Amino acid sequence: MRVSVERQEGYAEACPWSVGVWRLPAGRAEQRARVIIRELLGRAGVSPERVADSELVAAELAANGVRHAAPPYELRVLFAGTERRPVWCELADADPCLGRVPELLREPSVDLEPDEDLDAVIAALSLGGRGLSLVRDLTGGHCAIYTTTACSKPGLGKAVGLALPGL
Repeated sequence: MRVSVERQEGYAEACPWSVGVWRLPAGRAEQRARVIIRELLGRAGVSPERVADSELVAAELAANGVRHAAPPYELRVLFAGTERRPVWCELADADPCLGRVPELLREPSVDLEPDEDLDAVIAALSLGGRGLSLVRDLTGGHCAIYTTTACSKPGLGKAVGLALPGL
């Protein structure tokens, strides 16, 4: 499903925007998110490497939603400019609890140094959040979590959003 939001009065004609919304089925959320992001960024002329990174991030966030949150799961993309270029993506769910996600999106990655104690690294990674660390790294920190509402269900939920790569 794709929902289009019309320009509101007072916005410049040269700056149209719209929002696409896709419902993600729990059993195939990661796969569906990857396909949507691949198609949108491919059509926008984004390099294959950056498309692959964005696909991976979307799949990780979709998997986290299914694993840790309540349905419905939605992928939402903000399109901007006269070309309607995809600029922001969010994976939303119906669970308003932010949990440790804000903290995990801010923490530096665990880098393994050649002389570092492997047991200490494994212990740090076992706390969870490895996927969110990957999200932060692949987006260059251009990601955030915030409360929102799902388009297909009333009530408060959350979304993890990220800036999509430019051309």
